[in-house]
Amino acid sequence: MKRNRRLFYDGFRIAMAYVGTVVGAGFATGQEILQFFTRYGYPSFWAILISVILFIAVGRRIMFYAGKLGARSYGIVADYIFGKAAPFVNLYLGLTFVLICGAMFAGAGALFQEQWGTPYLFGASVTALLTLLVTLFGVSGILTVNSIIVPCLIAFSLFVFVYVINRGYQPVVYIQPLPGKIFTLFRTGITYASFNLVLSIGVLAPMGGEIRDKGALTLGSFLGGGLLGLLLTMGNYTLLCSIPEVYYREIPQMVTVSQMGSFFVSAYILVIWAEIFTTAVGNLFAIHTIMEEKFKIASSLPTVAATVVGLILCLLGFSNIVSWFYPILGMIGFVLSAIILFQTFRDEKWS
Repeated sequence: MKRNRRLFYDGFRIAMAYVGTVVGAGFATGQEILQFFTRYGYPSFWAILISVILFIAVGRRIMFYAGKLGARSYGIVADYIFGKAAPFVNLYLGLTFVLICGAMFAGAGALFQEQWGTPYLFGASVTALLTLLVTLFGVSGILTVNSIIVPCLIAFSLFVFVYVINRGYQPVVYIQPLPGKIFTLFRTGITYASFNLVLSIGVLAPMGGEIRDKGALTLGSFLGGGLLGLLLTMGNYTLLCSIPEVYYREIPQMVTVSQMGSFFVSAYILVIWAEIFTTAVGNLFAIHTIMEEKFKIASSLPTVAATVVGLILCLLGFSNIVSWFYPILGMIGFVLSAIILFQTFRDEKWS
């Protein structure tokens, strides 16, 4: 009985950290869901299903690798999967994690400035400081924070979804013909999951290395992947009910939330910030763990330095970071994710 309780407790915390790492500013605003899924109409739910299957299967494998290898960071797992190319992969991931921290700090600064009139750097600095504090608590810190924040995010998404259902809104079933429809749906489902899995390895590997219980890791991957699928499905349905208005908004989900009243608008702003925060924590945590394990640096100075670099990068502005760096990172990430997908499904000996 005690073991079962521990299994469910660990599985729940793994799932919350998994969800918290994947969701970010793009997910919270609805832009990510709109670009990857909603624009393909009702068939996009099949693409979401493909993403969910990959989130569960590959996320579980990555954590299993980490458990078997005794990994405390993504570096050891990357060494195993990518072999001689691992140093370049680790460099790519390290730079990516720093850039995403910068982008998240920039998004938080812009959000504080636009919604509450505070200076841009104030919002960015507060978010960066909180991110650093949680990161320095290690795996327990990231698990605890996500176990508190992620259920609130899920609850808010449920409120919005129930509102849409109660109002009797109907999703747009047909938007436009899709050339090679099945291939397009497979491609977008795989692309969305694979890039997010590459970026999640920084959190999944340390969790797998610390918890190691296969039952808890399996439960965490199924619950985490399932919850991501639920959030994607609810968000996609909500956006489909607001076409074509969502195409003309920087924050597509605001089309629906703005109809729910000022309280929900304010709560939604906090939700966006919380999702920015959990993503920043996940990425800074990845940097922190690789410095500790791979480079044998026990000091917190590299993590503080990465936070400062992220704050400097945030001066470029959120939209500039996304437009300048994300396309390049995305292309490289797609190649790496394809290798991860191949390796995890080929190597059965870790099952």
